[in-house]
Amino acid sequence: MKRIPPAAALALVAAGLILAGAVTAQDTPPRPAPSSPEILRAIINEASGEMALQNEIRLTGVNRNRKPEEYRTGYFESAFILERLREYGIADSAVVDLPVEGRTAWDAESAELWMVEPELRKLADLDEVPACLCSGSESTDTTAELVYVGPGNREDLYKDRSVEGKILLVSGPPEMARRLGVQKFGAAGLVGWSSSHSEFDRDQVGWSGLRPAGQDRATFGFMVSERQGQELRETLERGGKIVVRAVVKTQLVEGFKDQLTVGLIKGTEFPDEELVFTAHLYEGWAKQGANDNASGCTAILETARVLAKLVAEGKIPPLKRSVRFLFVPEISGTEAYLRLNPDITKRIFADINLDMVGEGLIKNQSYFRLNQTPWSLPTYLNDVMASYIEWMGDSQRDAQESNWRTGGVLAPTGSRDPFYILIERYSGGSDHVVFLDGGVRIPAVLMIVWPDQWYHSSGDTPDKSDATQFKRVVTISAAAAEFLANAGPAEATRMMTEISARQGGRLGDDRARAERMLLEAGAGAVHSAAREARVLVDQGILREKKALDSVRFFIGQDDGAARNLAGRLAGLDTVRTAHIKVVDDLYASRCRAFGVKAEKPVPTKDEVRLAGLVPVRTAKMGGMMAMWSLREEIRKLGYQAPMAIRMAEEELRNFIDGERSILDIRDAASAEFAPLDLLEVEKWVGVQEKLGLVTIKKK
Repeated sequence: MKRIPPAAALALVAAGLILAGAVTAQDTPPRPAPSSPEILRAIINEASGEMALQNEIRLTGVNRNRKPEEYRTGYFESAFILERLREYGIADSAVVDLPVEGRTAWDAESAELWMVEPELRKLADLDEVPACLCSGSESTDTTAELVYVGPGNREDLYKDRSVEGKILLVSGPPEMARRLGVQKFGAAGLVGWSSSHSEFDRDQVGWSGLRPAGQDRATFGFMVSERQGQELRETLERGGKIVVRAVVKTQLVEGFKDQLTVGLIKGTEFPDEELVFTAHLYEGWAKQGANDNASGCTAILETARVLAKLVAEGKIPPLKRSVRFLFVPEISGTEAYLRLNPDITKRIFADINLDMVGEGLIKNQSYFRLNQTPWSLPTYLNDVMASYIEWMGDSQRDAQESNWRTGGVLAPTGSRDPFYILIERYSGGSDHVVFLDGGVRIPAVLMIVWPDQWYHSSGDTPDKSDATQFKRVVTISAAAAEFLANAGPAEATRMMTEISARQGGRLGDDRARAERMLLEAGAGAVHSAAREARVLVDQGILREKKALDSVRFFIGQDDGAARNLAGRLAGLDTVRTAHIKVVDDLYASRCRAFGVKAEKPVPTKDEVRLAGLVPVRTAKMGGMMAMWSLREEIRKLGYQAPMAIRMAEEELRNFIDGERSILDIRDAASAEFAPLDLLEVEKWVGVQEKLGLVTIKKK
């Protein structure tokens, strides 16, 4: 292995490419972070993985059954976060109560499941493992025979079995069996096993829930571990008889609290421009989890502390823009906060969402991932965050090679894990989706450790977390916050550099996909493949132009940075010309091989027609929560979208911006996913119009 010559290494340090002392035997130096080495060093020195982990332990040291009074007076977690924010000098902080609109909260008071035959043995206890009782369970005191019905979600599983009045043992979530086993065949209750990674930990108990409709039969559900469930199944399948007793006491709490905690570091020059950090503090009121997501909450809490302290000590510049921290009920709390505070929503220029970030990577056999924005919202934020994460990964690779003597971002009590990273396309499932929705359109990214071997299970406890992992995540978060909060024309130019550095790879991937379409098409499909290949190239160029153009927010009136941007945008036109030529040449070659004549691209009648029709959002479309509430209306229309449309549906909605035509929307979604049938997209838009979600204007 070649080593970096000392003179070259010193030059790299001086240029801020690597932290001083982190020179190692690598052919390729670490990719640099946008921040200066001085700011990075100050943040690394201050960021405490131990403090983040200790706060996680205080929040979720054990899974606990919430006391009934918490629902009415306020939750422990909200108060704890507020106390810490104020302790850390974030005076502008509060617990915010959200409207509950007459809803009730399900609360478990006690629950035990006992085997009474062939022996007396406790199988589950709410006080020991709160995950053992399915949310939505009703109060009961039932003694009945246990009957195994597999997953319980098909009628053939009940053939020749009498289950009425009995308790079903199911190899899956009890809800899957409830609809048939309880509702149709009259079972009294359910016991199931289903967890995310039982192959990794056979003793984890998965969190689960029942979702009965208003007129459904009252029932209950218990969860056991995979090991317990298989032992019970084996006994039954060997001809043994098991009788169990389920004793459950639950209630519906009226007047319960729905709340979040918020903190704000106010900017000195542009206080009405806000960067937001989000992390969900609640995922329902019963379920708790250390990694999911006390870790995200304590990571952004520590980020707030680091920023406030370093600014107060003069070790980093005062933040010109505001930084807001939201600790929310997942998705619903974020949506409600933005909807109820439109003035704040207008001030937000970006969101960084942390969900499940604290687990040790080696212990969890996982990666630290950046999920970027979808194609409907290209942004500088993707490449800025990627640059920090890549810098952390590269610098820790080199620090490990030096046996951690220099350059390591390590917590005193943490691991010496490498920092395994993946920069990925968009994936939903957390609070960032609320910002990305086409009705909001705020750039947002997700940082996450995935897979999670203890996901949504009783095993999600702080012993899986790692102080070093926390320190690295907080360093990335605080450094990115300082950079974005203080960014001006010079930083905008750096953002353009980061975008351009990755742009070539993304456009190269687009062109490769386009070429594969042609290479995989037969003689009968080569002409349509050529059209789709051109669409893919064009949409990729459009995406990258929008990503570059997004830096205008930071350029202001700076003429030099504006000219730099204009030159880069013009350069993309040159790239398009080159890539289209490659596609056209390959198309011509394939046509010759098939003995068919290449066709000039000419729009079809439907393409011409639909290029002139533009869907425009109505107020009814609203955000993503509004869409969820329309499921019943969609069902009544009897419309069942094809699978390809369903896969792209979230983005189809996001592409509705009042400017794109139906053809434009089809092409954009086709490039991001896979070619969509244009007339099926028209039909889907027609359903949105019938629902009152869009109107159609002529271009």
